[in-house]
Amino acid sequence: MHTISSKNLSNEEIADVHKWLQQNDINTNRLRRDFSDVLPLAEMMKRDHPRIVDLNNFPKRSSVQLKIANWETFNYKVLAKFNLTLSREFMELLSTGAHGAAEVLLHEIMRLKKRQRVVETRNAILAQEQIWEENDEVKTVVVNKQVGDGIVQVPQKMILYSLYEKMARDNQAKDAIIEANQKRLAHMENIIKVKTERIDELLMQMGKSPIKISNSPHGTNGSSSTRVPSTSLLSYEALGCIRKRHTNTPASSD
Repeated sequence: MHTISSKNLSNEEIADVHKWLQQNDINTNRLRRDFSDVLPLAEMMKRDHPRIVDLNNFPKRSSVQLKIANWETFNYKVLAKFNLTLSREFMELLSTGAHGAAEVLLHEIMRLKKRQRVVETRNAILAQEQIWEENDEVKTVVVNKQVGDGIVQVPQKMILYSLYEKMARDNQAKDAIIEANQKRLAHMENIIKVKTERIDELLMQMGKSPIKISNSPHGTNGSSSTRVPSTSLLSYEALGCIRKRHTNTPASSD
């Protein structure tokens, strides 16, 4: 059990406390007065530990004796669960608004929260380790990792470098296959585009009006005519032959 008592903080530690309070939207101009009672601290800790801190146990007090009673209740109902305790002398300093007492308390709470983050991070890593499947190619080593302001040792998965090289080669081969397939796909799309344009061109030719060519200028009196079906495709060469044939045919005399 760590006992919090009066001590002198360095200028750097006091600056850290003020910065931390500002991050938590707490006014640092009236620390001695505001934190002479336990309620502001109880409200702060309830954000992270709503099941542990019950604000009904800490009504706002004005007299020194009632403030000390509040600190005593907070001492064994909340702080004891985090392995912390306030000395009687220190509770009296807090309740009377002694210079520097609030900063010392808040510095200890700030350190507590940092330790909790370290523990939570380590527990999360250990839980992830249990999920991973164990095999002969994967080894677990312990490495130093910075979490917040502290250095903690955490297990980390490592694989053989030869296995890494094999996986890299396999990935390169797969990338080559993907690139070849993409080129083939682009080529096929180009062919489809050309064929589609050719089909559209042929459809436009099939949609032309039927061509009618008469054998005689007297087509109304028993004369025969040549009708080209509208559904036929007539080439330019065939059209030229028909025109030539009818040009050479002599006209009938009256």
